[in-house]
Amino acid sequence: MTLRLSQDQHWIVGITLLILIFMLIIKWNKTNYFFSYVNSIYDMSFFNKKFSEKRRIELPEVFIFLSSLLGLSFFLYVVTDSSDFNITPYLQIFLLLSIFLLSKYFIEKMAGDLFEIDPLINKYLFFKQGILSWISLFILFPFGLLIYFQNIDHTLSVTLVIALVTVLYIVKLLSYALSYQKHILAYWFYFILYLCAFEIAPYLILFKVFNTD
Repeated sequence: MTLRLSQDQHWIVGITLLILIFMLIIKWNKTNYFFSYVNSIYDMSFFNKKFSEKRRIELPEVFIFLSSLLGLSFFLYVVTDSSDFNITPYLQIFLLLSIFLLSKYFIEKMAGDLFEIDPLINKYLFFKQGILSWISLFILFPFGLLIYFQNIDHTLSVTLVIALVTVLYIVKLLSYALSYQKHILAYWFYFILYLCAFEIAPYLILFKVFNTD
């Protein structure tokens, strides 16, 4: 393991500072919100409070989403074994990831409206995005920085981390399903159809595309 010479790659430091600035803005303006979100990986009180409120997109949620996109894009960029670390491929990953996640979100929202299960789907989408953002910010992005600055052989470690976050994500979704099983059981057919169409199928297609490439 050796330290990587990082001259001419100031954009990486810039992305890190931008994420930290977003987090500091949230902490300074909504301290309770910030710490409640940080603890949300093991405490449902953050999500329960948001579920009880009239749902609207707030500025802290926008900052968290943007920060998670920046962090997840950097992780994906680092694990592609890019040697020059030019910002252009990073921006391409960021753009494609943004389009994919936002398109998926709005399609799922429309599906919820079509199946007339808006309240259930809206809560599920918020919970899912909150967990994905947490994983991106506090696991994948720091791990990406570690790989970059320490210049380590990351093949095995990346596999282990991806396995860890996958298990964590599935466990959190199962905990959500158990917590709101009464609401889910009332629409169990539509919810299962929704999961197959919008959760399982898109990732199987992505896996097939990358596997073919």
